[in-house]
Formats: sequence, structure tokens, C-alpha cells
Amino acid sequence: MEFDLEAEIAAWRDALQKANHLDTEMIQELEDHLRDEIESLVQTGLREDEALIIGIRRLGNAREIGRELAHVNSDKLWKHLFEPPTADLNPREVAWIVAAALLAAFLGKIPLLFGVSLNDAGWDVYARNASLFVAPILMVAYVLKSGYRPARGAVLFAAVISAALATNLYPFRPGSDTSLLLALHLPLLMWLGVGLAYCGDEWQTVRAPVDFIRFTGEFFLYSVLILCGGGVLTALIATFFEAIDIPSESWVIEYVAFSGLLATPVVAAYLVEKKRSLIENLAPVLARIFIPLFVLMMIGYIAAVLIQQKSIVQDRDMLIVIDVLLLLVVGMVLYDLSARGESEAFSFAHGLNISLIAAAILIDAIALYGILGRLSEYGFTPNRVAALGENVLLLGNLLVLGAAYVRMARAGSGLSHLWLWQVRYFAVYAAWFTFVVFALPPLFGFR
Repeated sequence: MEFDLEAEIAAWRDALQKANHLDTEMIQELEDHLRDEIESLVQTGLREDEALIIGIRRLGNAREIGRELAHVNSDKLWKHLFEPPTADLNPREVAWIVAAALLAAFLGKIPLLFGVSLNDAGWDVYARNASLFVAPILMVAYVLKSGYRPARGAVLFAAVISAALATNLYPFRPGSDTSLLLALHLPLLMWLGVGLAYCGDEWQTVRAPVDFIRFTGEFFLYSVLILCGGGVLTALIATFFEAIDIPSESWVIEYVAFSGLLATPVVAAYLVEKKRSLIENLAPVLARIFIPLFVLMMIGYIAAVLIQQKSIVQDRDMLIVIDVLLLLVVGMVLYDLSARGESEAFSFAHGLNISLIAAAILIDAIALYGILGRLSEYGFTPNRVAALGENVLLLGNLLVLGAAYVRMARAGSGLSHLWLWQVRYFAVYAAWFTFVVFALPPLFGFR
């Protein structure tokens, strides 16, 4: 009989739940640790069934795990914050990470070889190329980790080379809108490429892309924390040197701030891999705190617009804010779902998510009306086309989530169907980002 790893993990998970009555987040954390153990053991040459047995023994039996969690759960946050990422952290591993971070910073100096500096008018060149200095490093790392496949490597290589050629050979006009749009969308397209490398051979499954969604949330939070600390350090360096009459603004921006910005994703990705549990649990908690608050805010806003009968559709800045709001809504719903079991029944929390999605769809309809009005009155421009595409893209995602939720409520099914549709929708995001990066600039004459 063929060994079924997923079935065996599911049975272990059920046994763990029955023995200790642990909540969903703890079970998910333990499962992630078990999967990491299995993956590491398989890479050493063991079969999956052998790796499963050893991995479970390393974690301990169900009752031992329950007792251990009871002792450590209260101070778990501080333990994760102040202990080293792993007990067996080796200098060679750290050296590789430092080398990768330095490589990203070094690649960021390539424009200087062509006489383009951040202190000149070349900020748009750096903005367009920033993701190309970092994303290929992460892609190579995850391709090697997940097992190199020539076909997948060729696809990622072609994507990076094509993006680099378009970014640097397109004849953008100084300060052009299409240049800015490319700078905003290329990092998103490259991040999907990182996701493909991250998922490896499982990129067509549901579990691996969902895990990458969790990874993205952790990665974002770690990056923000690192950048906050880096910003303070950069400001202090500039202040101290200026205090002794040494001009520092130009080289601090060029060699400290920008280099630190490029190194941050590499360090953040490494920390996520080593400390997965802390932020993975925090992101859904933040989502669950803000979902009811956002529901109240959005309902109140819609009511105020109806009562005041004041049109906001001609306000360009407000349309941008609405795009950001829709992106936040999609993100909050996904991160709330990421901490819930696939077999979890429909509950009040899911009802809040549906309310949030419904309110967002209504506000998006208002925004679309405004964008169409601006198009009819002022004509097509790169920014308006991009704004229209973003709203349609996010509206489609919200409709997919809403429809899957309705089916879940009516049929009493779990979240697996919802995740399936969400994973499939990533192809739509990829298509749109590709259009903005490669097709939109020439369509509008690179203006």
C-alpha cells in the first residue's frame, strides 16, 4: 500500500487535538514544525514514512506536547523575541545570509557604474530597478531549497531578464507616469516569482501557496520592524556627522539608507524561516482585531455619504485611498482565514468577514463609478487606466471571496473551496502586473 504522508499528518493532528484540546493556532504551529522536520530529513535521503516517525519522536508524544505547551505558553512571546532563532545556529549559515545581503547592496550600486546617482535625477532608475536587485537572490535561494528544476529555473530567469530589459531599455520620459507605475508594480510581479520558487513542485497545490501567503505576512511585519530600526540608525548617523560639520546627507542616502533597504528583504526572509511561529500567530490576531473596527468604519462611512449626499468620486486622492482600503480588506480576510482550520464550520467570525467584504464591494462600486466618470470627462491616461485595473482586480478578488463564503455558509463546507479559488486568482494578479510592467508604458508612449 502506498504511503500517504498527508493522511498520516492529518491523523497525527487529530490525535493531538483529542489528547490535549489545543486551539487551532497551536495545532497549526506544531504541524508546521513537523513538516519542517520531515522536509529536512527527506533532504538527507530518508523516505517520507521514516522522516514522519523521526519527526514525531522529536516533537514528543501528544501528552508531553500538551504539558510542555501549558508551561511555556504564558511567556512564549518573550521566549521567541529574545532567544536565538535556533539552538544550532551555525556561523556558515549566518555567513551565507550576510553575503546575500551584501550582494543585494552591491547590485544596488550598478547604476553608479553608468553615472546614475540617487543624489541626481536618477531616483526613478533606482525605483524601477530596486526589486531586481533583491528578488533574484530570494528566487535562487528558494529554488535551491525546494529542489532545482530546469523548467522552473528557466521561467524565473526569463522573467527576471525580461523585466530588467524592459525597465532599463524602455525610453521613459523624465518623471513619466508609466515609469512610476512600473516601479510600483514590478516588485509585486517579482514577489509572485519568489512565490513560485518558494512553492517548488507544489505550486499547483493549495497548501503551498497558502503557506506562502502566511510567509508574506510574516515577511512584511519583519521588514517593517527592521526598516524602523534602520531608519532611526540612519537618522542618527546623519545627525552625528552633521554635528561635526561633515556633510553626510548624500553618502548616507546612497550607501547606508538604500543599501540597508535592499538588504532588509534578505534578512527578513531568513528571520521568517527561523522564527516562523511568532509573527505567523501575530498577523491573524491583528486581522481579527481590526476586522470588526473596519466593518464599523466602512458602514459608518457609507451611511455618512448617503446622508450628506456628497460625491467623493471626483476626488483623486480619495480614489487612491479606496484602493489601499480594498487591498487591506483582502489582506485582513486572508490572514484571518490562514489561522483557521480547513474544516472549521461557519461562525460569527466568518459573518464579520462577509460583512467586511460586502462593505468593501459597495465602496469599490462607488470608486469604479468615479473612475469611469473621470475617464469619460478627461480621457484615458496611464494613471486612470491603472486605477481602473486595480479596482476591477480587487473587486474580482472580493467577489471570489464573497461567493466562496456564501457557498460555505449554504453548504456547510469548510475553507478548502475558498482557498482553492483564492489560489487560482493569483494568476489574474500575475496577468495584470505583467500588463502594467510590459504593455502599459509603450501603449501610452512612455509618458
